[in-house]
Amino acid sequence: MDNAIFESDILYPTDNLLEPGSIHISVLKPQTDGRLPLFITPKSDHNPADYFDTIVDILQADIFDRICIDIRNYGIFFVETGESNYIKLIYRDGKFRAE
Repeated sequence: MDNAIFESDILYPTDNLLEPGSIHISVLKPQTDGRLPLFITPKSDHNPADYFDTIVDILQADIFDRICIDIRNYGIFFVETGESNYIKLIYRDGKFRAE
C-alpha cells in the first residue's frame, strides 16, 4: 500500500490451538469523513472473515485503544478474499455489514 500510515502482522486464535491465524493489516490515511480504511490480507490458510469479530477485538485492543479510536465506528474494513479481491465491511446497527 503506497499511502499506508501503519502496517503490522497480527496473530489470532482459530479453532485449532496449534494453528493460529495470521493476517497483514494496512491502515491507510483517514478519508475526508474521518473513517480509516483498513486492508486485511491473510498470511495463513485461514479465512479471516470466519474470525472477523475476534480480529477486530485484537486490533482494537492492540492498536486503536492506544490512540482512542473506536475502530468499529470509524473503520472501513477491506478483507481479501482471493487474488486482489476484497469485500468491504462497515459496522452498522451493532453488526458488520458487507457493502
